[in-house]
Amino acid sequence: MKIAEASVLLVTCIVLFSGHGVCSFSYDYSATMECLATPKRAQYGGGMIGFNQRTNGSTLSSELGVSNDGLHNTILSLRTIKLEKGNLYTFSAWVQISNGSESETVAVAFKASNGELVHGGETMAKQGCWSLLKGGIVAGFTGVVEILLMSKAMEIRVVNVSLWPFTAKEWRSHQDKSIDKVRKKKVSFKVTYANGTAADGALILILQTKSGFPFGCGMNHYIVTDEAYRQWLASRFKVTSFTNEMKWYSTEKTRGVENYTVADAMVNFAEQNGISIRGHNVFWDNRVMQPKWVKDLPPAELMKAATRRLNSVVSRYAGRLIGWDVMNENLHFRFFEDKLGENASSMFYSMAYHLDPSTTLFMNEYNTIENSKDHTATACKYKEELEKILSFPGNASLKAAIGLEGHFRDPKPNIAYMRSALDILGTMGLPIWLTEVDVGGGPDQAHNLEDILREGYSHPAVEGIIIFGGPIAAGFKCLTLANYDFEPTPVGEVVDKLINEWKSGRRQVRTDSRGMSAILLFHGDYRVEVSHPLLNSSMSINFKVTKETENITVLLQFDA
Repeated sequence: MKIAEASVLLVTCIVLFSGHGVCSFSYDYSATMECLATPKRAQYGGGMIGFNQRTNGSTLSSELGVSNDGLHNTILSLRTIKLEKGNLYTFSAWVQISNGSESETVAVAFKASNGELVHGGETMAKQGCWSLLKGGIVAGFTGVVEILLMSKAMEIRVVNVSLWPFTAKEWRSHQDKSIDKVRKKKVSFKVTYANGTAADGALILILQTKSGFPFGCGMNHYIVTDEAYRQWLASRFKVTSFTNEMKWYSTEKTRGVENYTVADAMVNFAEQNGISIRGHNVFWDNRVMQPKWVKDLPPAELMKAATRRLNSVVSRYAGRLIGWDVMNENLHFRFFEDKLGENASSMFYSMAYHLDPSTTLFMNEYNTIENSKDHTATACKYKEELEKILSFPGNASLKAAIGLEGHFRDPKPNIAYMRSALDILGTMGLPIWLTEVDVGGGPDQAHNLEDILREGYSHPAVEGIIIFGGPIAAGFKCLTLANYDFEPTPVGEVVDKLINEWKSGRRQVRTDSRGMSAILLFHGDYRVEVSHPLLNSSMSINFKVTKETENITVLLQFDA
């Protein structure tokens, strides 16, 4: 139990924090991603498919339609169903492989009547145990689709299959309920007089001074000189990442000549305005994105240059950042692995950790949540790579986090797939951040952005979101949040709306005959003023609402 005391005027306040634990979430990311000897039952009892009766591990490849397409040795046709346009469908199944390699990817896809495939998710299946395959689809049309399981394995076994439909309204309701569970806490107030009797009718004014959830925006070098841009960003956001200014190609264009002038100025601006910074990035694994002089260095020279770079930038900002993208996009690219060996990423994480052990270290990647067609960086492959980094000698204690960029380009984001990927990564028990969220243009851009942000914010494993957008005056053309006059665009209006919706703002309550009152508040910092119409006294106190405490009770006692 933590006890804090404050005394103002004639009033004494005691804030009691009690209880510890984790809320029970409606999102299914508690299901283990480990391979199990016995599969769990089908989610929702099977839903539209209902294969829950197949718990004996029968080999469905001998019972269902089996084919191949030249890329996959086995394609199982599970069922043909009708989708309704606008509905969201969650898919899950327990799978294993046999008669081949020890492990192999098994994916689910939805095949339309015109032959188009919509990829819905995948898992790494093994012999002799059952792996959970999760995924989903947002129906862009009303019509029949065939549900397929696809793998390079010679044989797939599948049991306990589920497909469950949600209307958009039901999905939003689910999100709202989850937000109430994972982003808010019930705060109770009890006000008494000096003699211990209840203070009926006491007025409690509640003002949230800081959000407990980091919802931020990227910024670029325009912030150094554009006062209107500075005011626009500082008035809205308390967390940021720089778009390019900390990257190696920005700070050391010529070998041995470092220039941190712009990055330092941006850091100073952020600190002066109480804005936390995610460092982006120490290294980028894409050869194209190296400084020109780095690209063709021999291994020994590259290692020398990379070590100097890491020591320079991490030490320079040690203790001033909340996180570092140590390696950017090391699933899609492998410049450093090809030059320095398979453990290059792991080695750089170890070095960064020992230079700045208190800062959270991210592995940052794209298309893990936003593009189900990209099999390079699926949630399972991301998990496997990050586990490899953490298993490197000396890395077990580093503060690791999951960075998912979130560059959505499809006309209709597959929110069901996004949720399944977050569920899978949530099993790692590490903080998940959406680090560079932007959305392709078009008439539905604002609506799509809102869907994506709500899905991320409502998911219990997500602990931060940063949008990569901003005013057009600062060069943001993909996700333009404000026009040249810094007035909000339609997507900017969505962002402003959610900023206001996801905070408690200014609230007031009165105590009942027992001197009690209760209210549901977002996590964050609060200032509370208490007064009573019969007393010529009032007080104000500060306290926090955090996710770590299950119940919060504020006891207040008037001395007169």
